[in-house]
Amino acid sequence: MHESWTSELMTMVSGWLVSYLSHSAVTLAVLGAVAWLGDRLLRRVGPQAQHRMWVAALLAGVALPLLPAGALTRFFGHVDPSAATGTTAVTYRLVAAATQRWAVSALVLRMAAAVYLLTVLFCVTRLIWRWWRAQAMARRSALLFLDASAGRLLEGVSRYFGVATPEACCCAETRGPVVLGVRRAVLLVPEGFFRIGSDEDGHIGSDGDVAAALAHECAHIARQDFTKSLLYEFVAAAVAYHPACWLMRRRIAETRELVCDEMAAAAVGDRPEYAASLLRLATAMTARAGFAGGTQAIGVFDAGILEERVMRLTMDMPKVSKARKLAMAVVISCALLGGAVTAMALSFDLTPQDSAAANAVVQEKVYKIGGDVTAPVLVHAVDAEFTKKAKDAKYQGVSVVACVVDSKGMPRHVHTIRKLGMGLDEKALEAVRQYRFKPGMLNGKPVAVEITIEVNFHIY
Repeated sequence: MHESWTSELMTMVSGWLVSYLSHSAVTLAVLGAVAWLGDRLLRRVGPQAQHRMWVAALLAGVALPLLPAGALTRFFGHVDPSAATGTTAVTYRLVAAATQRWAVSALVLRMAAAVYLLTVLFCVTRLIWRWWRAQAMARRSALLFLDASAGRLLEGVSRYFGVATPEACCCAETRGPVVLGVRRAVLLVPEGFFRIGSDEDGHIGSDGDVAAALAHECAHIARQDFTKSLLYEFVAAAVAYHPACWLMRRRIAETRELVCDEMAAAAVGDRPEYAASLLRLATAMTARAGFAGGTQAIGVFDAGILEERVMRLTMDMPKVSKARKLAMAVVISCALLGGAVTAMALSFDLTPQDSAAANAVVQEKVYKIGGDVTAPVLVHAVDAEFTKKAKDAKYQGVSVVACVVDSKGMPRHVHTIRKLGMGLDEKALEAVRQYRFKPGMLNGKPVAVEITIEVNFHIY
C-alpha cells in the first residue's frame, strides 16, 4: 500500500514537472521571438525600455506555464449544450493539435523529470557558487584608504546618484572596478586605480576616466543591479535549458550596461568624452593581470558589447516624443500578451500511460470525431466535488479532461490536459471515470472515440 502511494505520488510530481517543461518550452519560444522583434522596435526609444521588456519576457516565460489554462479553453472552446449539468464537451478551434495526447510510460516521465530537476539544480548550484566566489573575493580584498582627492571624487559621484558612498577595497583578482553586495555595496578596484598616471605605468590615464568608471558603477548601485541579477538568474534556473532563456539573459545584461552608460554619461556631462573614457579604460584593463570572471560581481565591461556601447554614445539618436514612446510601449505589451496567450494555446501535455487502460483500448482502434464517426452521447454523469481548500478560497474554474470512450461506452485513459489546481483536477478525474456514454458509431457499429471533456467548478 505504501509503495503504491509512493509510486502514485512520484508519477503525479513527475507529470507536473514534465507538463511544466513542455509548456515552458513552447512559451519561451514564442515570447523569445516576440521580444526579439520588440527589441528592434524599441531601439529608438532607449535601452531602459528594451531592458524592461526583456525582463518582462523572462518573468512571463517562467510564470505563465504555472497558470491554469481553464479560462483559455473556455475562450477558444465550443461548448456542447447536450452535455449534462456540470460538464461540457470542448473542441479547440484555435489549433487542432493542441488537444492531441502524447501518452508515455511512467518510467519515461520520471526520467524526464529527473533530468529536468538535475538541470535546475545544476543552475542553482552554479549561481550559489558564483555568488560565494564573489563574496570570497571581497573578503580577500584589502580596505582602501583613499586620499583627499580620490575620496572627494567617489563621494561626489555617489552623491549625484543618491547612494551611500560604497566601501572601496583593493582587489588583485579584478582588472577593473566591480560592485557587489545586497545590503551594502562594496566597490572592488585593482591596485593603482585611483592613481593618476600614464598608460605606460599601467594606470588609468586621467581623472575623467576614473570619474567615468565610478559613475558607471554607482549607476549599478543606484539600480541595485547586483540584487536584481541574483534574482533574475535564480528565476531563470527554472527554464535555463531553453535557448530563448539564454537570449533573454544575455540581452538583460547587455541592456543593463547600456542603461548605466546613459546614466553615467549624464553624470559626466559629455557623451563623446565618456565614450573615449570607456575605450581608454578597456585598454588599461586589458593590460592588467587580474580576472573577475566566474562571479556575480558586476563590472563596467561585463556584457562584452563595447562596440555597441560606444556607438550608442557617439551617435545622434533622433528624439522620440512621449506619445510615440507610450504607443510603442503599448504595442510591445500587447504583443507580449498575445504571444503569451498563443503559447498557452499551443502548449501540450505529456501524461503517464496507464497500463490497464492502455490494454483495454489497444484491442480496438481509436477514432476521432468527424466524417462518418459520430460523437459519444453522455447518458450518465457524476458531478465533480469541490475540495475544501478550493471551497474555502472560493476558487472556481474549468479543468479539461481527455479520455477514450470505448465501444461499450466506458471512459478509458482518463487524464487532465488543462489543469486548474487546488486538487480540483483530481476530483474532475474521479467524476469522469464514473461517466457512462452511448458509444460513438461508425457505419452503424460502435467504435472507440477520443473526446475532450470540460468539467466546470462553479460556486453559485
